Amino acid sequence: MAKVAKRTTRTTLPSEAYLDEGLFRKELDIVFGTAWTLVGHASEIREPGAFLTVMVGREPVMVVRDREGILRAMSNVCRHRASLLLDGSGMCAKAIRCPYHGWTYHLDGSLAAAPQGRGFAALDRKTIRLPEYRVAEMAGLIFTCVDPATPPIEDVFGDVAPFFESLHLERREVFQFREGPRWPPALSSRWGSSSPRYEEDFTANWKVLVDNYQEDYHVPVGHPSLVRLLNIKETDGFDGERGEYSWVPLRRGASRRLVERVYQQVVRPMPAMPEQFDRCWGNAFLWPATFFEIYPHHVDTWQLLPLALGRTRAITMTLVDPGAGPRDRLARWLAHRLQGEVMEEDTALTDRVQVGLRSGSYRTGILNDYMESSVIRFQDMLRATLPDEDRP
Repeated sequence: MAKVAKRTTRTTLPSEAYLDEGLFRKELDIVFGTAWTLVGHASEIREPGAFLTVMVGREPVMVVRDREGILRAMSNVCRHRASLLLDGSGMCAKAIRCPYHGWTYHLDGSLAAAPQGRGFAALDRKTIRLPEYRVAEMAGLIFTCVDPATPPIEDVFGDVAPFFESLHLERREVFQFREGPRWPPALSSRWGSSSPRYEEDFTANWKVLVDNYQEDYHVPVGHPSLVRLLNIKETDGFDGERGEYSWVPLRRGASRRLVERVYQQVVRPMPAMPEQFDRCWGNAFLWPATFFEIYPHHVDTWQLLPLALGRTRAITMTLVDPGAGPRDRLARWLAHRLQGEVMEEDTALTDRVQVGLRSGSYRTGILNDYMESSVIRFQDMLRATLPDEDRP
């Protein structure tokens, strides 16, 4: 009789990995500082002078369309006294001017002017320019990378790129949120006035949030609305080298809750959406901390930026079809309301985990091979990138 191989119990990262300040600084440099980071959507940066900003680890970066139409990623830090140059997104016309002392840079990063230049001994403007980084586009999304040694984006995300291309994100546009009475109460505190993004800070280590987002094991207990709407047992997907995606069908039976029942009646796909998203919700992940919530009628990006050991900022952008009608807008409104409730439930759950990790009686947990397989893959990628995760 052949022997059956004994399965090995998989354990989580040690609790110290979520609590160690020195390890957190290494993560900023070695995990985030070497990754391709999502900056925004191509529709936001079509015109000369259009810009987007993002934090890549500890490096502030701007992406600007220069006067020749070239997309440039550069340091967002003035060479004079380290002030940030640009904030958020927008237009900077013909030049980039520092709000602190007025140093001004051309759109290619070269120094254009330094006020009171006679006070700077032997100032050679030709030698002063903003450091430049790599920038790339994938399926209508703009990414940047500050590490010249990182492989090209097509090599890093090549096995999942066809899925993103199938969503035709280049045909979408960024939805402008406006706070007001038409927004659900669960979301009204999050949306900024006429903003392409909303931001929310969480009091948890970034890995706690990634771990939570990566698995459905907690859904039956933590998210009753998702249990009513989705057939979790029929989830399908693909695991790539540095990314993954999945989709789960909506239930056919009418929900007993009115808001969910109305959503089931109005949901329909955007033009050019893949066939499986006729009545499915999906999720996708790109290393190290960018997520996509994929609905028939819109796509949300959800990007985590570590601010401190126990504080993480999530930045969300919604991509919609330019020709969306009233029915599609209602479906999107209802989905955002439902996901707002799910987010509040997840926030309460991850806050509990962050407190529990400080316990002196807990060091590692046990992972489910099936329901937490994405957590296993994510933590293995962390160990491969930064072996100190297991010995902070």
